[in-house]
Amino acid sequence: MKVFVTDGDQRPALAITRSLGRRGVDVIVGEERPDSLASSSRYAAAHVTYPSPYRQPQSFERWLLDFAARERVDVMIPVTDVTTHAVTRRQDVLRRHSALAVPPFEAFDFVSDKGRLLERAATCGIPIPRTQVVSGLADVKRILAHVEFPAVVKPTRSRIRTDHGWRSTTVSYAASPDELLRLYAEVDYLSSSPSLIQERIVGTGLGVFVICDHGRLLTTFAHRRLREKPPSGGVSVLSESVPVDPQLRAQTMSLLGPIGWHGVAMAEYKQDERTGRPVLMEVNGRFWGSTQLAIDAGVDFPFLSCQLALGRPPDLPPTYELGMKSRWLLGDLDHLLIRLFEGPHQPARQTWSKMRAVVEFLGGTRGSRQEVFRRDDPRPMVYELTQYARALLRLRTIPAHHDVIGARVPFGGNHVGALE
Repeated sequence: MKVFVTDGDQRPALAITRSLGRRGVDVIVGEERPDSLASSSRYAAAHVTYPSPYRQPQSFERWLLDFAARERVDVMIPVTDVTTHAVTRRQDVLRRHSALAVPPFEAFDFVSDKGRLLERAATCGIPIPRTQVVSGLADVKRILAHVEFPAVVKPTRSRIRTDHGWRSTTVSYAASPDELLRLYAEVDYLSSSPSLIQERIVGTGLGVFVICDHGRLLTTFAHRRLREKPPSGGVSVLSESVPVDPQLRAQTMSLLGPIGWHGVAMAEYKQDERTGRPVLMEVNGRFWGSTQLAIDAGVDFPFLSCQLALGRPPDLPPTYELGMKSRWLLGDLDHLLIRLFEGPHQPARQTWSKMRAVVEFLGGTRGSRQEVFRRDDPRPMVYELTQYARALLRLRTIPAHHDVIGARVPFGGNHVGALE
């Protein structure tokens, strides 16, 4: 079998490459640069460089169609929102040359729009944060009296398509009406695109991960986030496999089943520390950052996806190992540094002991498996350390604000592997 995996600099691409490569699959890894995290693995058979899906989406789509026709890989696996958007949008043409386990484009587009998704969730009786959908500064002024502070501000889409490519967006916080108005006055995509103003939910992050066959659930996996970066909520850097909550599984499928979901997806919940009730935050219609944890615990989503794409009965596991922990070391280092050096502009949160943060980082992860470093495949860790060191050299100061997410730097940012 020959499989093409996009977005080689992302951790799930590495997890997919290792999973399939260990099974004897020839994995071709793609990235917009001539090397990548996943292609540095011994389990990658080849690397290809393509036009940037972010800066040159039309060129990337043309390259993708040409590559599929020329190489005729057995299965194509997109990894990020942007490449999954391209593959789902052109899947009718791509299926002439390669098998795919991706949802209908309309289904993927629906879950990518947080506003529409949360509206549907509310009608299904799924708890969500109190949310106001606004389309600019004038809307904010109109509903300002109904906003509770501190407030969370996020565009309805994590990536916005523009005439110049895809634009990254961030989650921001406002502690007062003045901060909220200033945010919408200064950030152009908030003034020009729909966005959400939400109550801030503080609590443990819970992930429910599924693979579906045209709306029918095949199997599930769940984890609990033990540490994230930024610490206020974001990418999982230390997580643990936990039993699937039947209610969360049912809630997730009440959203995905009716739209005929096909392939993998992750639903992110937060357990509100005030009520103990899990609250839906978003659904991602792609592989997730901690994919390696599911594989280690016994649910090999990449292999199941290939079987599903090829129309073969998936080898569904009867169960998986509970209590297994997975640690993304450099992401965890970012978590530590943010806790040590965070500035006054961080959103209000619990009081953290800096000494405790150091102790937890150095000794609080016994028994966890390293996500990137593996003894039989050390080169990806060397690659990631090299990229991290280069980013550190470019970094003049420790960023103190959550809004640095999206910059290609350590600490708050999106250096190699930062996909959730």
